[in-house]
Amino acid sequence: MAVDLLQRIGLNKYEAEAYLALLADGPLTGYELGKRSSVPLSKSYEVLERLTRRGLALVQPGDPPRYLAERPERVLARTRAEQEAVLGELAEQLASIQQPDPADGFWVLRGRHNVLTRAGAAIDEAHAEVVIGRPGSGSAPDVEIDAALERARTRGCRVVEHRLSPPDGQSAPVIVLVDGRESLAGTLAPADHCQAVVSANPALALAIRGACAGQPSPAVRLTQPAAAVGDNGGWLDWEARKHQQLRRTGGGGRVA
Repeated sequence: MAVDLLQRIGLNKYEAEAYLALLADGPLTGYELGKRSSVPLSKSYEVLERLTRRGLALVQPGDPPRYLAERPERVLARTRAEQEAVLGELAEQLASIQQPDPADGFWVLRGRHNVLTRAGAAIDEAHAEVVIGRPGSGSAPDVEIDAALERARTRGCRVVEHRLSPPDGQSAPVIVLVDGRESLAGTLAPADHCQAVVSANPALALAIRGACAGQPSPAVRLTQPAAAVGDNGGWLDWEARKHQQLRRTGGGGRVA
């Protein structure tokens, strides 16, 4: 919804609803805004004044004053310019911080969105080759991954795709190996609780190569791609047990 999207660029709920009401029905007085939106009458003029100060509304002085929404294209253009300026400055600040690279460590991502975003970012950094395994037909399409793979092909990267069949009763898997070094191995369901291991450790890269190598069939049977990277069934098993324990304790218990 437009209200949610406006909140994502910095407006609060009442400001977003007021701007949309002005856009649809304006110009409005504070009283009229309170009658035509969910903005409380007691807050309507305060909210309208905040929109005016932010350049999202214009005011016609009077008794009472009337307010008109600034044109959306102008609002969007200014917001885009402001965010680009902030991102540019942030990039400079972050680049000045020297971060150690724990290349051989194993790190866990949680949530389908985060897993797919990290996989897409890794693919976008590929220089030579991308090996990817993911569920076959019938699974939800991964638009972000498809777009990243197409960009990799356009750059001249070799893209090797495999369709993976999860073990019976287990979640849909995804594995990615970029330039033979950076790896991701995990699951895509359930969306809120799935997780993946990311690492540049050679053991995980070898496990992914092994899962995809020598499979003439379009469907590859995947059994614990990350089991080679640690004891006790691999990091994914360990993380799954920890996550289940945290849910059982309501997030308040500590799991070592």
